[in-house]
Amino acid sequence: MTPDAIDQAAGLLADARRNGQRLDALPESCRPATLDDAHAIQEATALRLGEAIAGWKVGATPEGGVARGALLRSWTYASSARLSAAIVPLLGIEAEIAFRLDRDLPAREREYDYSEVAAAVTALPAIEIVDSRFQGYLNAPLLDRIADFMSNGAFIHGMAQPRWRDFDLETIGVELVVDGQALVRRSGGHASKDPLLPAVALVNDRRRSSGVGAGQIVTTGTYTGLHYAKPGQRVAVTFEDFGSVEVQFEAAP
Repeated sequence: MTPDAIDQAAGLLADARRNGQRLDALPESCRPATLDDAHAIQEATALRLGEAIAGWKVGATPEGGVARGALLRSWTYASSARLSAAIVPLLGIEAEIAFRLDRDLPAREREYDYSEVAAAVTALPAIEIVDSRFQGYLNAPLLDRIADFMSNGAFIHGMAQPRWRDFDLETIGVELVVDGQALVRRSGGHASKDPLLPAVALVNDRRRSSGVGAGQIVTTGTYTGLHYAKPGQRVAVTFEDFGSVEVQFEAAP
């Protein structure tokens, strides 16, 4: 993509995030054709919004590439936050375990191995709020969704768990509760089984450019699948003996 096309796409996505109006699609003139295009649009959108990047969500493309979605600082909240449902109207909710970098993992030629990343992070429970700048979220092209911060609306984090290495994160018990009703109660369920694996992939993707800095967060995918809340509801996630996190979606007055 040309710089002008990246800027055009970023302008449309930034305006949609500011005014809440959903796009039918990105125009052909500025639609991403590669994963690098989509990531470049994200970075340009964050600049247009004047936003700092607090971290990333990470996933894999069908071809096995590492896709990332920026978590914007002002849309990242501590547990028990109260959010207007109107600013994230899709109200998609996912229970996740995320990792906070305790020290820098800077750019370098050699790959970081699993043990290096594990030694540099602390885990914490989280709720990702899924939202979209597109009218037809599920039908939007994958690269368009990646350009839209991988459909991240907001991110809610609980307290860090300093003993996280003592837990079996492949089989940990997890419960997703909405207004007191358990929607999901299961053991394990992460697509990678071990949620640290996507974090390692993200670190090694970023080592080719700027690396990952201390304090940044990497969230690695849902244990519970994608569910939907409604305005006025309270969502709580608990990982057994590990920690909990919750958010209240306030309805319009």
